[in-house]
Amino acid sequence: MSRGGGDPGLLDALTRVGASLVSAIGHRLELASIELGEARSRLVATLIVSVGAVLMLGGAVAALSAWVVVALWSTIGAAALAWLALFYALGGAGLLWWLQRRLHTETPLLADTVAELQRDAAGLQSQSGAGLSAGTRGPREP
Repeated sequence: MSRGGGDPGLLDALTRVGASLVSAIGHRLELASIELGEARSRLVATLIVSVGAVLMLGGAVAALSAWVVVALWSTIGAAALAWLALFYALGGAGLLWWLQRRLHTETPLLADTVAELQRDAAGLQSQSGAGLSAGTRGPREP
């Protein structure tokens, strides 16, 4: 074996390992881009529907509130406004609490990609451990 040229078998093995790593990284990046695209689509749809719902419900709530205040003004007067304000404050606080809980319990972005990368790392570690233990036993007999 010459020092200048190196071992051709080793060079081929390193080339195959490098190609495999590049291919694996490429697949993981494709998965990440798909996940980001899906997340973007869900976010845009959620925002559009949410804004539309808020506008429609806001108009309905304003009209209903005005109707209730006008209908009750002669009997309880300004107390109707106070009760409506309390109702809206409690409803808004409840929605904020629900939203905070939901945001804390959702799976993180790119969770599938991270899981695949962890599996890849575990597989590489187990292969390198198997290769080291096989190398210490000596050559195999056919």
